[in-house]
Order: sequence, then structure tokens, then C-alpha cells
Amino acid sequence: MRRLALALALILATAPAFAQVVAQHLFFEAVPAGAPSGASYEARQRLTERARTELLPAILDAAGLDGAAAVADLRMGGYRLHTNPSLHLTLRLEDGPADRLAGAIAWSLEQDSVLVADFDSADGATGYALVRFPAGSLTPDRAQRFFLAAAAEHEGLGGGYTAFGDTLLFLNLRSADGTPYNGLPDEAFAEFLRRASDAFPGAVLAATGRADARLVLQPPQPDSPALAPLRARHAALVSEILTTEPAR
Repeated sequence: MRRLALALALILATAPAFAQVVAQHLFFEAVPAGAPSGASYEARQRLTERARTELLPAILDAAGLDGAAAVADLRMGGYRLHTNPSLHLTLRLEDGPADRLAGAIAWSLEQDSVLVADFDSADGATGYALVRFPAGSLTPDRAQRFFLAAAAEHEGLGGGYTAFGDTLLFLNLRSADGTPYNGLPDEAFAEFLRRASDAFPGAVLAATGRADARLVLQPPQPDSPALAPLRARHAALVSEILTTEPAR
């Protein structure tokens, strides 16, 4: 009996941990990097809404998920000093399927990458900061002006953000070896955002914390042949909605 107990203890101690199903948050845009630069925010939002309703459910279906049941929220997002409409999709998945879905979205919508985050992770290594504005005051123009002001404090803050209502979320994203892309320790990252907030009317650094967050890059080829017509449809929507928009 003692031998059996010892053997069981050794098996449990050496067995790999099972992958956990958690709330995975996927953040992404539908406006590709090569889109016409003169299109209005309203036109870019129309493209994003069309991608949400016409393409995203089919992308999820191609990934083996229930596209009809998934809900993606329309938000504002910043990437490399530009503010665009963005989408926020939340699904309960293991890390592997979440990353594969992110790759499928990035390939189909012609995005450099898709951000995947787990905000409930107990061992998250990515620092984040929340910058809050008065209720009802955060417009795309105001978010963009703060984005530029933050990047003026330190260029490392110009990587990106996501808006939740009147709050901007900034993540201090890391490379595979754990080094922040911008070279800033989390404390310095938060301090530069505090300085930007103090100098910007109405902005307040409301909270800091840690999450499990990663960028999933666009794969060179799709996992499913069902994605090729979706990418073609996305390119057609870009041409239809953005290239016909008068430059502003």
C-alpha cells in the first residue's frame, strides 16, 4: 500500500499540468496597415462593423468555434501612434486555441498581430496601467491626443492602447524572452503614464496591475482553406469603403 501511495505521488508530481480554459480577451483592428490614410474615422468604423458582422463569425467557424454565439464589442484602439476603431472578443479557451484563433483573425483581416490577454491570471508578467477620463468625455480625437501626449513623454508609450468606455488600457507588452518591447520596466512605464496624465486635462492614472498578455503575429499561411475567401472579402470591403472615401 505504501508503495502504491509513493508511486501515485511520483506520478502526480511529474505529470504535466492540464491546460486551463480561461477568459481570453482578443483585441484587433479591421483596418489594415496599407489602407488609405485619408479615410475618416467614420469610414474606418463602417469597415470595422462590416468585418464584425460579415467576416468574424466565419473566421470563428473556420477555427472550429461557434461564430454565431460569439460577441465582439466595438471599441477604440491605438496602434503605433494611430487611433482606429477596434474589436474586443472574449471567449473561454485554452491558450493554444486562443492563439490559433488570433492567428486566423490576423491573417484574414491583414493585421500585423492580434493581442491576446488573460486579466485574471495569477502569474501574469505583463504590467498594465489604466488612464481614466470624465464620464462621457472620451472621443476618438481626445484619445488620440492623449496617445500622442503619452508618446511625447516616452516613445515606448506609443505602441498601443485599448479603450473601455472612458478608460484607456496601456499594456507593457513583452517579447518571448520576457523583455518589454519598449525597454521600460513596469514602474517606469506607469510613471511616464502618470506624468502624461498629470499634464493632460481630465486624465487620471487610475490603477496599475499585471496580466498575462501576448501578441500573436500574422502567420505566413492560414490553418484553414476556408480563410482565403474571407481575406479576399476583407480586401474587397477595404476597397469599397475606404478607397471611395474622400481624403480629409
